[in-house]
Amino acid sequence: MKAQLKAAKKVAALKKALKAAPPAKKAAIKAKLVKAQKVLAKATAVAKKVLAGGKKPLKARIAAIKAKIAAAAHPVRKAALKAQLKAAKKVAALKKALKAAPPAKKAAIKAKLVKANAALKKASVAVKKVSAKLSAKKALPPGVKPIKARIASIKAKIAAATNPKKKAALKAQLKAAKKVAALKKALKAAPPA
Repeated sequence: MKAQLKAAKKVAALKKALKAAPPAKKAAIKAKLVKAQKVLAKATAVAKKVLAGGKKPLKARIAAIKAKIAAAAHPVRKAALKAQLKAAKKVAALKKALKAAPPAKKAAIKAKLVKANAALKKASVAVKKVSAKLSAKKALPPGVKPIKARIASIKAKIAAATNPKKKAALKAQLKAAKKVAALKKALKAAPPA
């Protein structure tokens, strides 16, 4: 990360120097800038690898799963997350037991830990699959916002608009969006024909 920051600062300094430089010196600064940009790209790639490779500590993962359970609305996702939490807690308990165990018992606990880690991996994959299925069902076409977000966006535009014609057009758009939202709500509540 420090290398990335250093490289980014060098690129910024060279860009500034390039702007202020006389035409005679621009070619030399441009050459240095190309090199500095390559160094920055390399440092960024290394930083990304480090961040991607660093798994969350188990305590943090358990806390994150608990937060996801609290936020989950769909029962299938909730069940998958609870299974993941159970598996993560088992791994945590076995790791704790392994630290405190006498040498004679360590091999048996390690074997259990391997199984528990595999179960946690399986549960994590299950959560990902469920989440992907649910988000695919909810998915909207690219660039299309959910109706609630669209209404909030239109309201913000109305508040910021100074042109009366634009304001009137946005109000008409808001009215139409609210009608769509009301019809969607009615459709959900309506009994099947």
